[in-house]
Amino acid sequence: MRRSYWFLLVPFLVLAASAAQTTVSFEGLGLLPGQHANNASFSTNAATFRNVDYGYSWAGFAFSAVSNVVLNWYTNQYAAAQGFPRAYAVGYQDDYHGVAPEIAFDLPVAPQSVLLNNTTYAALTIRDGDAFGYARPFGSNDYFVLTLTAYDLDGKAVAATNHYLADFRGTNTFIQTNWSRLDLSWMPPTVVALVGTLETTDMSGAWANTPTYFALADFTYAYSAGADGVAATNPAILCWADRVFDYSPGPVLSNQFLNATNALGPAVPSGSGLGSLAVASLGDQGSITLGFPRPIADGPGPDFAVFENAFADAFLELAWCEVSSDGTNFFRFPGHCLATEPIEDFTDPTAYGGFAGRHVQGVGTPFDLKLLAGTPGLDVRRVTHVRLVDIRGDGATPDSYGNPVYDPVPWWGPGDFDLDAVGVLNANLDISVDPSGAAPELPDYATVLEYTPTLAPPAWRTNDVPAQGAPGFFRWKLVKK
Repeated sequence: MRRSYWFLLVPFLVLAASAAQTTVSFEGLGLLPGQHANNASFSTNAATFRNVDYGYSWAGFAFSAVSNVVLNWYTNQYAAAQGFPRAYAVGYQDDYHGVAPEIAFDLPVAPQSVLLNNTTYAALTIRDGDAFGYARPFGSNDYFVLTLTAYDLDGKAVAATNHYLADFRGTNTFIQTNWSRLDLSWMPPTVVALVGTLETTDMSGAWANTPTYFALADFTYAYSAGADGVAATNPAILCWADRVFDYSPGPVLSNQFLNATNALGPAVPSGSGLGSLAVASLGDQGSITLGFPRPIADGPGPDFAVFENAFADAFLELAWCEVSSDGTNFFRFPGHCLATEPIEDFTDPTAYGGFAGRHVQGVGTPFDLKLLAGTPGLDVRRVTHVRLVDIRGDGATPDSYGNPVYDPVPWWGPGDFDLDAVGVLNANLDISVDPSGAAPELPDYATVLEYTPTLAPPAWRTNDVPAQGAPGFFRWKLVKK
């Protein structure tokens, strides 16, 4: 918590630093020059390069320290068309099994850039054809293109870009044989998968004659600078936390901020002066557990948002976010910190993924229960409790991947998380087969029962609705009062 506002007198100090980002390294595989690995996926921090091992073959990503720019043969499938000083990845699209190279992320990320190249095998086959007589040398109007498609947690394609590895259209006679950086920083900060697919004009029916490989290195990504935040005035917010199950504040807090009920009800909108001081402060490593008018349910997009009172994104204070569907067993959202040095002030929001407190006052940090779907002991359709746990960002607390977490640690007083509110975006409105069962209630909403006899196609209606339990399908519709 910031209780001194001297820095408002010197706004020129609040400067946008170079955005934090991390560069994926494959050095953890321990590959020596000339070696490759193609039988397992590789994970580093929040990113996984997926590999499918068939025993007799593979697909997805392999990893390589091979340097051979002269051999046009399938035994040289792991070599980039130009040498590289570090280990890199080789993507292989297996059309027979329908497997494309995929990078998956534990948290929504903001891709920044990537180095791309042909493999030696693909580049020389494009130039010369192959020894089997299947692939021909490229000629007029031929091309070989890599498409990178980004997907969000709902499986929706949110961005796509093409990178031509060979282009003989028009007057072009281009075959890429050097590493080239592709800018991805324009992609949204909601990417949880990046899939590479290859297209060639040299085909035999449905099958590509061009070897469907590409080389990839130095993939960089960061986290949202705030574009994914949820405004306190967003009409999609259905309800707010309305009860406190537990409040266990940490030390060094004045009585003014020891009020758990300040975390209930709506968040203070942006533009409210210095921001709300009607907050529930957690103190160093303290916690608070809240409940809601209805359980939170996994649905389209983020399911709830946590609001802190940071007045600027250069002064963020972080907390873990945990959820429970029974009030006893809590499960933590993963968090990733890219800040590598102790911080007294001036945070970079792009350095933090998965933590509460990544947005300024009046803008909530979104959380999507799909990230925890399948966790034993958690019902993501009926989350009844949300717990926030303060992180003292002095590096003593590791993130979910073993990296130290740094956020501002003042030289006096606590630098703790100040909870303003928690808003629900997707609520559980389960239908009961008991026709006498009460409709679920949400503040400021009426619930109307809808019915459709079929889902192919649906024909929802609110008139002449049969008793619950009759053949067909029912749902509750929320109507703002």
